Amino acid sequence: MNLEPLYICYALAAIVSFGGALALTPLVRSVCRRYGLVDAPDAHRKIQKSAVALGGGVAVVLAMVLAITSVGAFAYSQDILRFGSHAAVAFLVSLLAAAVGVVALGVLDDKTELRGRYKLIGQIGIVALLVFAGLRIDDFVVFGWRVNLGWAAIPFTFFWLVGSTNAINLMDGIDGLASSIGFVLCASLAAINIWLGNKSEAIIMLALAGALLGFLRYNFNPASIYLGDAGSMLIGLIIGAVAIRSSTKGSAAVALAVPLTVWSVPILDSFAAILRRKLTGRSIFAADRGHFHHSLLVRGWSVRQASMFIALVCAMTCLGAVMSFVYQREWIALATVLFVMTFLVFTETFGHIEFALLKERFHRSARSLTQSKQVQGKARSVRLQGSLPWDELWDAMVESTDRYHLTRLKFSISVPRLHEAYFANWESQQKPAEASEVWRLNYPLLVDGATVGSIELSGVSPNDGLSTAVHIAQVLDFLEPIEDRIREIRGPLPGAQAPDTDDTTVDSQRGAVERDGAVTQVVAGTQAGASPVA
Repeated sequence: MNLEPLYICYALAAIVSFGGALALTPLVRSVCRRYGLVDAPDAHRKIQKSAVALGGGVAVVLAMVLAITSVGAFAYSQDILRFGSHAAVAFLVSLLAAAVGVVALGVLDDKTELRGRYKLIGQIGIVALLVFAGLRIDDFVVFGWRVNLGWAAIPFTFFWLVGSTNAINLMDGIDGLASSIGFVLCASLAAINIWLGNKSEAIIMLALAGALLGFLRYNFNPASIYLGDAGSMLIGLIIGAVAIRSSTKGSAAVALAVPLTVWSVPILDSFAAILRRKLTGRSIFAADRGHFHHSLLVRGWSVRQASMFIALVCAMTCLGAVMSFVYQREWIALATVLFVMTFLVFTETFGHIEFALLKERFHRSARSLTQSKQVQGKARSVRLQGSLPWDELWDAMVESTDRYHLTRLKFSISVPRLHEAYFANWESQQKPAEASEVWRLNYPLLVDGATVGSIELSGVSPNDGLSTAVHIAQVLDFLEPIEDRIREIRGPLPGAQAPDTDDTTVDSQRGAVERDGAVTQVVAGTQAGASPVA
């Protein structure tokens, strides 16, 4: 085969997609603004100065399809790139269909904010197009040991593709980050597929890499358009699918090492988030300010510096994956990932909080084996961002748990404008008596009209002749001054705006009390016995 037309195809894929993204992104941006597909600031988590267009994924997929079509036309004229099997054609058609489907799902989510379960159902349906077109992981090899998945091949493939679809989305928190990571991952897989001689897979990766590079012109800080869920899910799905395809067509000896190493940074960020939330007693789906980019921003890095550093870390792990593939040595990939993880943790760049939480959990478990008597309660706290003295306020709250007969206490602070995020959790080791009536309280913390956190409490009503409502009113009196104390600690909040209210929003004088499955509103009274936190 004449290699010159083939390399022209590779160059054409990258150049056309790059130029297409440069030309199409402003048009898509205008359409998004016209039809209200924008990300508006909310003075809390979304702290950009003005509304930014979403739907960048539309521009990326259009540029990508334009490039692949152009390469196809050129290849046909040169009589190259003939597909050798029905499976190859089925993969390409199903991948394009899945790409269009995931972009449509992402646009719908960006516009209407789909519930998580509906979004997941849509992703599973889109992944099914690829799986039932023949894309699956039947087996893999780990250090010479072959693992045949058998009947688990299809579920494992679904897990991999759905996970990869969401991996980039979970890291997409600052301008240019997802696009930069996606570009690095695509370039790495393009190099591997060119080495393997997988022409169609290499062209797909080069087309996506070029489109992302062109899109970065408008996505770097300050961004005028975001990828949105449409773009981040598109990147994850295509890279995940091509990673499987590359591994199954390449050497079985690196079938598991290469994809995992390429994805190691997004996997590390997602795993750290799950570990952090689990060890602090929160839902694994709860949002926080502890992701990789948050850790860099709190150190004083600019948005551009954070994006470029994370992309550089991804480039290091991807280089390890490429070297592992070229030299057929899995240990190269493993050593690269371990080096990166160790560097990040011990320089306290990222992962050190999760490492400290895990170490503390092991120490506490070891102590519990040697203690014959349970302590009054167990408390955990983690500073995700910032340096303000939230520990002082938290310690005062924990000291009051006995006085108000509390069984559980959660304290959460989130002030993105000041890069402050703190979470603490306390739980009594003593189970409430059966005769006690358990109540629960969810108390939003509002300061100067802005939501800065929340307090969740559970408690029991002792048999002292007073009603549960009276006990809850005393707790509310105890909570009320906390907002003033938070105001003193954090100082003025720039650009604070009152949040929209709905049926579930309560002001700083009220809490939603759930008891026996019903939710009632209890207004704080003035009880003589209440002792607020000073």
